[in-house]
Amino acid sequence: MEIPEGLGSHVLDTLAPNIAVLDDEGAILGTNEAWKSFAEENELQPPADGVGVNYIEVFEDSDSPHAERVAEGVRAVLEDERETFTLEYPCHSPDSHRWFQLTVERTRYEDELYAVVSRRNITDRKLSERRVEESNERLQQFAYAVSHDLQEPLRMITSYLGLIERRYEDELDEDGREFIEFAVDGAERMRDMIEGLLEYSRVETRGDPFEPVDLDTVLEEVSTDLQMAVDDDDGELTIGSLPMVEGDRSQLRRLFQNLLENAITYSGEDPPRVHVEAEESDGEWIVAVSDDGIGIAPGDQDRIFDVFDRLHSREEYEGTGIGLALCERIAERHGGSIEVDSEPGEGSTFFVTLPAP
Repeated sequence: MEIPEGLGSHVLDTLAPNIAVLDDEGAILGTNEAWKSFAEENELQPPADGVGVNYIEVFEDSDSPHAERVAEGVRAVLEDERETFTLEYPCHSPDSHRWFQLTVERTRYEDELYAVVSRRNITDRKLSERRVEESNERLQQFAYAVSHDLQEPLRMITSYLGLIERRYEDELDEDGREFIEFAVDGAERMRDMIEGLLEYSRVETRGDPFEPVDLDTVLEEVSTDLQMAVDDDDGELTIGSLPMVEGDRSQLRRLFQNLLENAITYSGEDPPRVHVEAEESDGEWIVAVSDDGIGIAPGDQDRIFDVFDRLHSREEYEGTGIGLALCERIAERHGGSIEVDSEPGEGSTFFVTLPAP
């Protein structure tokens, strides 16, 4: 059975996105009703009846701030330089603030080349994203303020505990000295947590501008800092060839230092064996940090990136519960991600994905 004549255009007219079909020179062959209605309502160029108008030339003659990118993107699709072109852009007026997504995709029909242009209103999504960003900004400001303000009373507590211990040393029995030791230890752990929370809240606001970063050099520095810990346990740390990326050097150093420290800490009873390597895939660099330590149960692998969420007691392993959450936040600031692949007793591999320059 063949599709009835005219059904294709009828289906196009029922679709919400604005759609236009271009020939291999960029001329408009046809549009759906949504495209025509939008053009009429907003007095756009090309006009609602713009069949035959060259879409590329319209943008070449436009003074819109995004016109040049659109013209180049459409031309690149039609000239087989890329499969698709996508642009999200604002379209504001005194009465409204709107956002649109323009997508151009190449297609072939009966050996002829065409481009399908679709335009959809993404204002609701953008407003939601903005609300989330504003909420996150307020949360970061709150975390910073709380962390900063907690440090002074904490310093006072630690100072007075030390003063009591020194001044009344001869009057304290063994239990009294032990109680003070517990209190000082608790205060020091709280200080470490506050400092970690401060660092976490500053990833976006206090980061350095991005620049070319040689990960070979960064990992060499980190391995030098940790070599004593590796040697003390008769362990082994090997690093393969690593790429150059765009990023905040100090934050990337912190990210990989945290991962290597964890690999050494959670090595179990055997000497730590840690390996770092990288490979490129689809315009991204994937840096893998592997160990043969105690591993992580599948049900816990999402939790480890939550702030203050610990899988082990402090008696088993020291730490604040912020390290991996900080790694994830740094990776996200760099347009990347971090994931883990692990089995209990079989070790873990953390994959840090970063955009290739």
